[in-house]
Amino acid sequence: MLTKPLRPAHEAPEAKEIRISREGSGRNSWRWTIWQGSTLVARSPDGFPGAEAAYEAGRRVLNR
Repeated sequence: MLTKPLRPAHEAPEAKEIRISREGSGRNSWRWTIWQGSTLVARSPDGFPGAEAAYEAGRRVLNR
């Protein structure tokens, strides 16, 4: 069995979170953002195809 030593909690990197949200009205108003804690790491420049479907699929999974 292979094992990897755990790092102390103060050295563990903060988890990244991907969020899909609607910003405004219209067909291309969905955006993705990547957050690390309370810091915005990246954001989609424009709405992207499939964003609303991805949001709905994630919502269904979380509401089981």
